[in-house]
Amino acid sequence: MNTALVIGLPTTIVSAALYGVAPLLQAMAARREEAGTGLGLGLLARLATRPLWLIGLGVEAGSFLLEVYALSVAPVALVAPVMALDMIVFTLLARRALGEQISRVGWSGVGLMVAGVGLLAYAFHRNAEVGSPAGNGVLLAFLVLGLIFSLLCAFGANLAAAKRQVAGAALGFGLAAGVSYAIATLATRQIGLAVHERRNSDSTLVDLLSTPTPYVLILFSVLALGLEQRGLQGRAAVIAFPVTSGVSAFLPVTLGLTLFDEPAPDGPRLLAFVVSLVMVAAGIGALGRDRMAANRSVEDEPVVDPRAGYDPADEDGYRPLDGATDQDDWAVPGTGAGYDGGGTAPGGAPAHGSADRFGVVMDPLRSAQS
Repeated sequence: MNTALVIGLPTTIVSAALYGVAPLLQAMAARREEAGTGLGLGLLARLATRPLWLIGLGVEAGSFLLEVYALSVAPVALVAPVMALDMIVFTLLARRALGEQISRVGWSGVGLMVAGVGLLAYAFHRNAEVGSPAGNGVLLAFLVLGLIFSLLCAFGANLAAAKRQVAGAALGFGLAAGVSYAIATLATRQIGLAVHERRNSDSTLVDLLSTPTPYVLILFSVLALGLEQRGLQGRAAVIAFPVTSGVSAFLPVTLGLTLFDEPAPDGPRLLAFVVSLVMVAAGIGALGRDRMAANRSVEDEPVVDPRAGYDPADEDGYRPLDGATDQDDWAVPGTGAGYDGGGTAPGGAPAHGSADRFGVVMDPLRSAQS
C-alpha cells in the first residue's frame, strides 16, 4: 500500500469532515443576519465580526491545511472525490442542528458515497502519484474564465432570489461557489506540489509568491466564501451545498487527469475508478434530491400565529391575518396558524418564524435552540 492511501486518504477524510462542520456553523450564523445582496461580500464583512462564524472559518482553515498536506502526497483525482464526504457530515449534522430529515433516498446516497470512496481507494492502491504543477498561463486562464462563469451564475442566482425562486437561486449560488472552490482547489494543489518538491529540496515555498498561485487562491477562496454564504443564508442551504460539493469535487478530477498529467489507474482498477466516481456522483445526486424534497415540504409549511383565524368561506381555506395590510399575510386552515411574508406578526411583533431572503418562512435554529 502506498503513501497516498496510508497518509493521504485518512488526512483527506478528516479534512472533509471538518469542511462539513464549517458550513453548518456558518449557516447558523448567516441566518441570523439581514439578507445579503450581490456576491455576498457585504454579508461576509458582517459575518467576520460574529464569533460563531469565525469559529466555522477557523475549522475551515484547519481543513485547508490538511487538504494541502493530502495533495502533497496524493493525486487530486483521489483527494477531490473524497472531499465530497463533507456533504455527508453536513447533512447528518443538519439533521440535528437545523431539524432536517433524511429520507431513504438520502440514506442511499450516503451509502453510495461511502462505498464509492472505498472503491476509489482500491483503484489507487498500487499507483497514486501526484502529477505536474499547472503553468502560470493555465492559472491565469482559470482566473479569467472562472471569474466570468462565477459572476454570471451569481447574477442569475440574484435574479432568481429576487423572484423568490428557491431552487434556481440555490443552483446558481451552488454552481458559482462550486467552480470558485474548484479553482481554489487547483491553487491548493499547486501549494501541495510545492510542499512535495520542498520535501525533495527542489524548491522553496517562497517561490510561489512570484506565481499567480497565492493570488488565485485568495481571490477564489473569498469569492467562494461570499457566494456560499448567500446560499447558506436561506433555507436553500440544503440544496446549494450539494451542488457546491459536487462541482468542487469533480471539476478538479477532470482537470487533474487531462491537464496535469496525473496517471489514471489501469486495467481493472480503471473500471473501479470510473465506477467509484459514478457512485460518488450518484450519492451526491441522491442527497441533493432528498434535500430538494425536504425544502419543498418546508416551503409549504405555514408558521403558527395564535391570533390568526380561518375563514371557511374562502375557497383556498386561507384568510388574511387580523390587521394584515398585504396579500403576503395569511392564516392556515383550522389551526390558527399564520404566515407573515415580512417575518412579523401584526403590530410589528415577531412572528413565530422568520422569512429568509427567498421568502421561505422558517425558524432556522428551531432544533439548535430546543
